[in-house]
Amino acid sequence: GVRLERERLAGVLHDIEMPLVEVLADMELAGIRVLSTELAAYSAEMELKLAALEAEIYALAGRQFNINSTKQLQEVLFTWRKLAPVRRTRTGFSVDMDVLEALAGQDPVPERILAHRKLAKLKSTYVDSLPRLVNEATGRVHTHYVQTGAATGRLSSKDPNLQNIPVREEEGRRIRRAFVPEPGSVFVSADYAQVELAILAYLSGDPILLGAFKAGKDVHRETAALVFGTAEDAVTPEMRRVGKTINFGVIYGQTAFGLSQSLKIGRAEADRFIKTYFERFAGVDRWLKDTVRSAGEKGYVETLSGRRRMVPTIRSSNRTERAAAERVAVNSPIQGTAADLIKVAMVRLARRLREERLAARLLLSVHDEIVLEAEEGAADRVAAAAKETMEGASEHPIPLAVQVEQGDSWGAFH
Repeated sequence: GVRLERERLAGVLHDIEMPLVEVLADMELAGIRVLSTELAAYSAEMELKLAALEAEIYALAGRQFNINSTKQLQEVLFTWRKLAPVRRTRTGFSVDMDVLEALAGQDPVPERILAHRKLAKLKSTYVDSLPRLVNEATGRVHTHYVQTGAATGRLSSKDPNLQNIPVREEEGRRIRRAFVPEPGSVFVSADYAQVELAILAYLSGDPILLGAFKAGKDVHRETAALVFGTAEDAVTPEMRRVGKTINFGVIYGQTAFGLSQSLKIGRAEADRFIKTYFERFAGVDRWLKDTVRSAGEKGYVETLSGRRRMVPTIRSSNRTERAAAERVAVNSPIQGTAADLIKVAMVRLARRLREERLAARLLLSVHDEIVLEAEEGAADRVAAAAKETMEGASEHPIPLAVQVEQGDSWGAFH
């Protein structure tokens, strides 16, 4: 069995501490079925892709070298390719992921090396390691949930970490397709839609942002239409991506410089986007300033449930430390409230499954998503119960919306 340690699973919310421990224990013991044969086949495909990338890199560079050697890579990029260094370290110029991303727009070699690194990491971290973690007795992988790993209170998982498998990229979806239910069952995914922005809308009381959520609008599309000065139906996918980046940049206290870096646009244009955003959503601007001011006076911020996070460096005379603390002060009430919500929802949903004798069980908690395994005949009722329970998890009128899907693998969702 899976041994749970009381210290590791100490509850964040006092009123659900023991029930949450029990829910997490059940999830760890249940595990999730993984098809090792599917991962083995994908590993072989990835080997071919990595070899092709290596050949492409050597052709572009005009010579062979050890891609994993920092020293040789420094020589290729800054001596042979004559690229401008981004950051210096004690052993020369940095060639870490951030640097490669900065250089990728200038030269195809760092762009291809970046692709090689990402693929190699996915292969070693998940595709090759997951089969070794499958329990022989159950045929399933049993992750461990940690409540104290994130300062915001979010659950994390380890051994293996199932929360960092990318969902937006084809490689990540391919890995997720190896996670399947038992025969006769299906997966049910219930995912909070834009929950952090919904919480921001409630906390700030901004009438326009609240109205957008209550009307069921695409908030990212609306923001894009605003900053580009166009109609919503004229917003392109690229423009929506900009709107999404701005929305989440606000949550994480992103500056105009940070936004310009994220979007690869000029500082003046980023300044204009932010100014336009705050002119439109004045309530959000006011809440951000009030939150930072309150944190400076109290030395802490709180989630809606009253859970505190101390931010002592918000009074620091060091400008960099103070700015970082201000970002924490803004983000923590939002992300912390989202963390509280998902935990309350998990406890209530697990209890409801038992009370209504629904043939289903919780398997995974991944950020704002809960994944369940349900017998095929009960799947529709389980999906409805998950949606209703999660949307009703808050005692406050946050405009919550939950997207529910059913599928024959974890990779079938989103």
